[in-house]
Amino acid sequence: MPFATSVLSAASLDTRQPRTLPIALEEQPGLMVQKTSSAQGAPYIRGFTGFRTLLLIDGIRLNNSVFREGPNQYWGTVDPLSLSRLELVKGPASVLYGSDAVGGTVNAVSLTPTFSEPPSAPSSSSASTATAHVSHRYASADDSHVTRLTASGHLHDRLAAHLGLSQKNYHDLRAGRGTGPQPRTGYAESGLDASLAYRIGPHARLTALAQDFTQADAWRTHSTVFGSTWLGTRPGNDLQRSLDQSRRLFAVQLHADHLAAPVDELHFSVSHQRHQEDQFRLRHDRRREDTGFAVATLGTFIQVQSPSPFGRWIYGGEFYRDRVDSTSIRYRADGSLNAIDIQGPVADDATYDLAGAYLENRLPRLGPVDLIVGGRFNYAAADARRVRDPRSGATTRINADWHSLLASLRGVVRLDPAGHHNLFAGLSESFRAPNLSDLTRFDLAEGGHIETPAPDLEPEFFVTAEAGWRTRHDHGSASVAAFHTVIRNQIIRTPTGALVDGLAEVTKRNSGAGYVQGLELAGTFRLLPAWTLSTALTWMRGELDYFPSSSSASLLRAPLSRVMPLTGHVTLRWDAPTARSWVELA
Repeated sequence: MPFATSVLSAASLDTRQPRTLPIALEEQPGLMVQKTSSAQGAPYIRGFTGFRTLLLIDGIRLNNSVFREGPNQYWGTVDPLSLSRLELVKGPASVLYGSDAVGGTVNAVSLTPTFSEPPSAPSSSSASTATAHVSHRYASADDSHVTRLTASGHLHDRLAAHLGLSQKNYHDLRAGRGTGPQPRTGYAESGLDASLAYRIGPHARLTALAQDFTQADAWRTHSTVFGSTWLGTRPGNDLQRSLDQSRRLFAVQLHADHLAAPVDELHFSVSHQRHQEDQFRLRHDRRREDTGFAVATLGTFIQVQSPSPFGRWIYGGEFYRDRVDSTSIRYRADGSLNAIDIQGPVADDATYDLAGAYLENRLPRLGPVDLIVGGRFNYAAADARRVRDPRSGATTRINADWHSLLASLRGVVRLDPAGHHNLFAGLSESFRAPNLSDLTRFDLAEGGHIETPAPDLEPEFFVTAEAGWRTRHDHGSASVAAFHTVIRNQIIRTPTGALVDGLAEVTKRNSGAGYVQGLELAGTFRLLPAWTLSTALTWMRGELDYFPSSSSASLLRAPLSRVMPLTGHVTLRWDAPTARSWVELA
């Protein structure tokens, strides 16, 4: 593939038992994980995070129209223990995946039943098999207990099922010398994942899957009086700031390959996903705020592959509709009701549509060269019916739509007949359509400002040039990738000079321009049958136009926010030849 990619297998996830999905990715080159708390983390992939990175669950978008700028906690609603693998594509992939696929795209593939043999004769259809697995993880630093139970089996020669349950309890972290106990850092999570697979034939199956995840009482401790002072940081003055969030997904998918011409492969999905967040905030003067949102997303996608004399065509499309309810209720210090606001963090009574169609052709091989050319048409529309006007406080409505055309050209040069050594390069466009968080957010922003709605926004655009080298052989693998991304029309917070509710107002504008570039190296080498050495190194830099303060009227070119420093990993691992035990030094 002409991309910088990596795959984390089920064995890797089972070995490391990561607390969250972002932590499972943190040793990948070009990737850094930011954690507001142990429960709330997000990956920075090639300098981008939040709604400029895309998470798919079995090809279904987790990203919705409420995702806010900067690191957010929504990737934490996917239980890494429920996954069979994680597929990471770094860099822009908007031609295939649409809006938000800027820094990178992660596809989280769920644990589902498998079929290893062709359907048996009807006489054996009554046979059934089942297996069960129980695991427990304990950590002393936070006195945490993570229990996972799974069961799977064949109910029929064409029917199989899977069920998984996770229960996680984390207590307050006891940090290292000089920091000590960190109060209010504990929280609880629970997850359920289930799937039912029906084999239609030797090369087709229908899968129904369900996921339910809940995270309770996860504090943003840094903004409270319980925060720690460390290397210049200071605690906040909130008495409490805690979040509950939940996600529920139902989907039915059809996967088929080796079909008759003209369609060789087909993937179809229809899904319903609901994401809910509730925040409780008690300020230092005893004023209380209950804010939150609920997003219900109906989605469908289809992808088809067809061989032809002119190459292998990959084409399809998707449609997602969000329905959003958002609330904010404020109470006085004496506990009496102060106000029920027009909207919560984003517009109330809103819908957001995202649709796209794409076409990609893997051209016939030209000697050692494989070329892939692709294009996409994308459409987005927002209808926010209850938006608070920051000046009058009255209810307003924001209605807008956008469309975009994108293209990409990528290629691979095979340096040897077996394909063990390859060069790859590409030029790709990506984009992000304004979402409801951009258009209608009315909430506190970074730096203690208040962010107000911005109805007149356009999509962001990014163009990336990338080149690299990959090698794979019996004793290991290695890769080098260099990239340069040009940023245009990025939506950034812009000071207005006004005060709203006593706070300096910022709003959004398409004012950002800049770049990010980097170099990534990775390798895994088997030194001896039981010894493996893994290495990774990332160098990155970037700049973007900013407004340096809420009183500034002019843009300043400055380093891209939180671009990762020079970062390296070295891991030496020994695996016992006959037992499931290992020792690792990192």
